[in-house]
Amino acid sequence: MAAKMQFLARTSNELQAFVNDKGLDQRSYKWTPIDAKEACPMFPRLSEDEIREMTLGVYQVKLARSYAQEHCDNDGSYQIFVSTEVPMVLSAKIQSRHVSTKRYNLWIKHNNILVNGWYCTCKNGSRVVGMCAHITSVIWYLSYMRHEESALKNIPNWADAIQDASRETVLDESDSDDPEE
Repeated sequence: MAAKMQFLARTSNELQAFVNDKGLDQRSYKWTPIDAKEACPMFPRLSEDEIREMTLGVYQVKLARSYAQEHCDNDGSYQIFVSTEVPMVLSAKIQSRHVSTKRYNLWIKHNNILVNGWYCTCKNGSRVVGMCAHITSVIWYLSYMRHEESALKNIPNWADAIQDASRETVLDESDSDDPEE
């Protein structure tokens, strides 16, 4: 593992160079949105252990579950982008968990056996030793979650615990914390 990390540390992110050289990050480039559940049939199927090996740990995989749940629409669809001009490369836009107005663009290069490149516009997204949680989220969804029915069921949706501030809450005596009332 250490030898692999040392080798990767000396390499550059070829997908980042490809994205920048070809202008894949420009609005003028044509990407078609599709639901990832049925898309990319050639995307490799991986176990969570194999994904952890790619990320070099568990942290990104834990975050990937939350990002995936957040990225899913109400109907359960998970949107990614594909282009006929760039086969075996997919794109996605993932919401930052720190800044609500920030979305990171990412690209993943793959074949039917393995994921062989990734690049994200976040601060850590260009590294080749491991990967950021945004990329991990898409890989986790496409290679694992969409094949496992129960994968998202055990992840709490914290947004459900937040009450709408525009609705008035009516308190009665049973809601009091004071035992003398």
